[in-house]
Amino acid sequence: MTLKKLADKDELGNPVAHFFKSGNVLRSKDNDQLTQLKSLVPEKWINDTKVEYDVWYDFPSDQRIHGYVYTDVLTQFLYMRVASCMWATEAMRRAVKTDITEEGEQLFAEMANNCGDKYRLRKKGLAYEYVIFLAGTNILDKVTDWKKVDEAVAQGAKLKCHPLTAASAYEHLVHKYGDAVIEKKVSGHELLNNAQVVGCCENSEMGIAGLAKGKTVYSFSKGDQWCTYSAMYRALLDKGQLQQDRLKAVLSCQDSGLIPASIEYPQERINRFFLQYGQEEHVAPRNFSGRVQSAKRANG
Repeated sequence: MTLKKLADKDELGNPVAHFFKSGNVLRSKDNDQLTQLKSLVPEKWINDTKVEYDVWYDFPSDQRIHGYVYTDVLTQFLYMRVASCMWATEAMRRAVKTDITEEGEQLFAEMANNCGDKYRLRKKGLAYEYVIFLAGTNILDKVTDWKKVDEAVAQGAKLKCHPLTAASAYEHLVHKYGDAVIEKKVSGHELLNNAQVVGCCENSEMGIAGLAKGKTVYSFSKGDQWCTYSAMYRALLDKGQLQQDRLKAVLSCQDSGLIPASIEYPQERINRFFLQYGQEEHVAPRNFSGRVQSAKRANG
């Protein structure tokens, strides 16, 4: 099957699409290396199933594949997965069992040393031992375990607002937590580099970056909510802690769906990701009561 390139629409690298997603918070130029990588991703796969950017949907009682989704990670990777909690979980559980390769070790080192802010944020020289990276306003209450946040703040944790936090949500957080709140346009990666302990929900790439950098990482997600990186975080967990060797295994796995921009032949990984599902039944998009089946924005 020929892989068709994505059309000019709601996709990674489209400035109009990013404006409507993030408003006046501009994306960093560090993301530019992913634009070319995105062009290798097909627009559709078997039976016209769609491959879509920054969305999520699930058919929990149906093992058939209804579509694929992808997102950009740490300005260095694309993360591709079947739009299904079951299939995404299975893929990551399999990936963490992969033997660690020299390439996986190298990609792990690149993640630790070269990841940067997805948005254009300010470095202000701030340093705190314990920083929790909050979700954006659209899912903040939905995914956050606030009891755990309260306990962490009482122990000295700071709260870094997501770059896409609404003014009203920021004011609410300041009213509740006072000077523990760090405003949204401060560089998250500067805070991450200076911290020893990192917290986040499963919508956030910051815990993955923190793990690569050797930080202690805690989850503040509600266990019953599925987010962008839920399958990955849950597969990386062993004996109550995220494990670096499991992340190295995922980076070593050729068909995990984690596609690095830095490798010589990323198309091979993209092809392998799709071809592993070649024998599965795919459901073509269809109408429901006159409305076209559509996806919704991902949880983070």
